[in-house]
Amino acid sequence: MGKEKKRAAKVFCYYCEKEFEDEKILVQHQEAMHFKCHVCNQKLSTASGMVIHVLQVHEEAVSKVPNAIPGRESTEIEIFGMQGIPDDILAAHYGEGEQAISRTLRYFPPADYFFKVESVSVLLNTRIEKYESGSFEVGGYKWRLCLYPNGINKSEGKGHVSLYLEISDPENLPLGWELCGQDRRYTNDMRSSTYLDADSKASHLNVIKTRCGIAQFLSLDELMDPCNGYLMDDCCIFGAEVFVIKYSGKGECLSVIKDPADEKLILYPRGNQKAKNKSLSLFLELARNETVLHQRKLYAEFESSIKDQKSSAYIKPSHADVWFSDSNEVWGFPNLISLSDLHDKPDDFLLNDTLIVQAKITLMIYSRNMTPSKTFNQHSMMF
Repeated sequence: MGKEKKRAAKVFCYYCEKEFEDEKILVQHQEAMHFKCHVCNQKLSTASGMVIHVLQVHEEAVSKVPNAIPGRESTEIEIFGMQGIPDDILAAHYGEGEQAISRTLRYFPPADYFFKVESVSVLLNTRIEKYESGSFEVGGYKWRLCLYPNGINKSEGKGHVSLYLEISDPENLPLGWELCGQDRRYTNDMRSSTYLDADSKASHLNVIKTRCGIAQFLSLDELMDPCNGYLMDDCCIFGAEVFVIKYSGKGECLSVIKDPADEKLILYPRGNQKAKNKSLSLFLELARNETVLHQRKLYAEFESSIKDQKSSAYIKPSHADVWFSDSNEVWGFPNLISLSDLHDKPDDFLLNDTLIVQAKITLMIYSRNMTPSKTFNQHSMMF
């Protein structure tokens, strides 16, 4: 495909082709010129947002984007700044030809659906603007291919075959449905038994935008050129693949506990098993309350010190950090202070037979399992 050409520094508006110095100004332009409600003048962020606003608030239907050039009025394309602009439009604007769309050859056919078009030369000379394939089901959704033999419209698909993939029964999907993915469509080079894989950038479908595709999928010159092998005996073959990822709902959330006040301190005056009769031991125990019982892991940073009751200062500071879990509920300092130091300097540490130990949790972070309703409410896919 050659080296990728450098794009101009300026960004441009998909709807009117006007150029701007940066994308922030472009977004402001789109909100003012293309996404503004014609009833109340409220500025929205996208065309679909404007359509929903006008429908829900003013009970009116909007079918075209205001102030858009011919061929760019569709509200089905989700545009925000430069995001969502079809690759063929980007390529045409920046003079990059077909480089914006990745095109590769492979030796195996599309896995999900293909259809053969016979008498192509006759079809190209009819008034048929669009052909919709039969429905096919992948991942629990019904799909169909949409073929525009002479291009989807004059400004984008002129001189090309346009190929789109769309949801065939959006009216039967639940309210608020959404899919994210990447477009993949194929045409068969029958001469070499290979398939041209046209792979565009990621896009997403929703209740407003029910399809995605490539207006300049294949030029008519390339299609008709016998050297390319796309046309044989006046027949050609197209196809598509759809990969739907259904989230299981399993997930994990890492959170910070702002006021960790329920943890339990355990003091061993004569030491625990490791420091028996040698040192005073101090441990932090994982609290067994409802908040912690359902956590997978808990991380804590804590410190402890002993009060010098002569100077009222805390000395012999100790620091620790640890991940607690069901199998590791206790952690601390086996040798906080040796028993010999306590006996040698009783007046420093003991007052009225009382020893003061200070422990402070400086940070606590816990990991918890997430329920399906709190992870994702959408599916992802690859075409």
